[in-house]
Amino acid sequence: MAYCQEYDPKDSNNDSDFSVSYKSNKILVAAIDFGTTFSGYAFSFKSWFETDPNKIVTNSTWVAGQKNLISLKTPTCILLQPNKSFHSFGYEAEEKYAELALEEEHEDWYFFKRFKMSLFNNTTLSRHTEIPDDSGNKKMPAQIIFSHGIRFLKNHLVKHLESSHTGLNESDIHWVLTVPAIWNDSAKQFMREAASQAGIKDTHLMISLEPEAAAMYCRILPVEKFVSGGGGNLGVFKPGSKYMVADLGGGTVDITVQEVLENDNLKELHKASGGAWGGTKVDENFMQMIVKVVGEPVIQRFKCDSKSDELDLLREFEIKKRSIRPDATGKTAFRIPISLTEAFEEINNGADLRQSIKQTPYAKHMNWVGDKLKVDNAMIKELFTKVSDSIVQHLKDILNNPVSRGVDTILMVGGFSECAMIQEALKTNFSHMKIIIPEDAGLAVVKGAVLFGHNPATIVSRKAKYTYGVKTTRDFIEGDPRDKKFQANGRDKCSDVFDKHVEVGQTVKVGESLNPQSYFPLNSDVKKVVIPVYMSTDDDPSYTTEPTCNYLGKIEVPLQGSSVKDKEIVVQMTFGGTEITVEAEEKKTRTKLKAKFDFLDH
Repeated sequence: MAYCQEYDPKDSNNDSDFSVSYKSNKILVAAIDFGTTFSGYAFSFKSWFETDPNKIVTNSTWVAGQKNLISLKTPTCILLQPNKSFHSFGYEAEEKYAELALEEEHEDWYFFKRFKMSLFNNTTLSRHTEIPDDSGNKKMPAQIIFSHGIRFLKNHLVKHLESSHTGLNESDIHWVLTVPAIWNDSAKQFMREAASQAGIKDTHLMISLEPEAAAMYCRILPVEKFVSGGGGNLGVFKPGSKYMVADLGGGTVDITVQEVLENDNLKELHKASGGAWGGTKVDENFMQMIVKVVGEPVIQRFKCDSKSDELDLLREFEIKKRSIRPDATGKTAFRIPISLTEAFEEINNGADLRQSIKQTPYAKHMNWVGDKLKVDNAMIKELFTKVSDSIVQHLKDILNNPVSRGVDTILMVGGFSECAMIQEALKTNFSHMKIIIPEDAGLAVVKGAVLFGHNPATIVSRKAKYTYGVKTTRDFIEGDPRDKKFQANGRDKCSDVFDKHVEVGQTVKVGESLNPQSYFPLNSDVKKVVIPVYMSTDDDPSYTTEPTCNYLGKIEVPLQGSSVKDKEIVVQMTFGGTEITVEAEEKKTRTKLKAKFDFLDH
């Protein structure tokens, strides 16, 4: 690896002409929302956007199982055959896997669900990262699994268009892929490469940040399209207004704060933040409640031997989860599969589950009637408490930040925002603020991503989530750690220097490159310079070895000059977009070099 030495910044080419183009002239924009629990897509023609931005088509014909339930999205589940080839996605994958399990023929198949969370806060994510299937015994490369899902949704959308006899070619489509704003840069690159494997050309793809996209959609909605707080929503998007977007999804909660500018554009006031407090956390709490009743060994046996029944139990809870209300009293009944009862009896030497419940601390809160487990609604509501408490506290922390001064509205979007328990938690804790929830909040992200694809210039600036810099060497100075001292070309040098390009929380304009830095290799015989990129939560770290610093990836720059001086390069990174970009040029000749990031080099 050829490390770079920083050259004197005053000599760097500050007048270098670096630019980024965001404009797309495609006939149609298509967005894919690849969610933790559910996925979907939407599209609109350029001509529609110009005349009626609200005209956005989604697929509303996902069919759930034998009951023929129509859904706006389909579960993010993938089933592979024993030879690891793709079989199905969504409801079809769920049903087929349950059918195989019923016949005890599922063990050689690969079933993946809720795997998107494997990318959240993964500091070692690489192209070789593997994820386990539902059994936990088999693994597959994560990028292959994600590409299968993206390919399915892409092909489904293309068939949808073909059935409408539009006459479009895939080359006429500009694709947008949504990702949480709180994801790191490695995860964004991972999704871009997975999309490429799925057949979407890199030049035809844009990454959209989920809460930003949702806000763009809500801005064009008429008043009657809001189920809560709609009466005064028009004032929310007037120039000078400030609001918070809370994108509550299945896996993550994604928060951003925006201000509307005079020209109707948007700027970010607070860096994107959030955590793993989505709807799946409530599901996990429910299963933990069942574990406390029957025991971990019973649940493991049940999951292993009765996949179809496990699916039915989780589906039933999903329905009940959406219907439970803050003022609910009495009990909620859950049909408990006979296979769970049988597993309990087998492991506990024939003990009766109905009687055993009476011996637990839950005796006063639940009882068994027929094949139904009836649970006090007060206990069910507690399943939401830890999740809602985390969300509320995080929102309070953001609103207490000086940059959020003047924010008087919370815009709730995402599938989990449709949950009455979460709505009540926010309305109670932020009673002094306006809470706005659009109709079909679960589609706000994917529809907004279509709008973003048509007009990405709406977002004019963002806040840097981290301090970004590169690992360099420089002349050793008094005060540097002695263990970083080494000699090169007869001079004392200091290694592991953090050369900052942008600071955490700094406002960065979209498309604007910052702080051009000049570098040159320590040796003259190298053909390529590899510059390690680091990020930090500190404002101004000195060395890349500090605890707050993490290796992010590398910049690769091919060289052309013959001497070290001839090989001096100017590097500029752009941080304002949804993805970090880099450009470089040879300083002496001003020749543009093919610099590229690799954030999956772990």
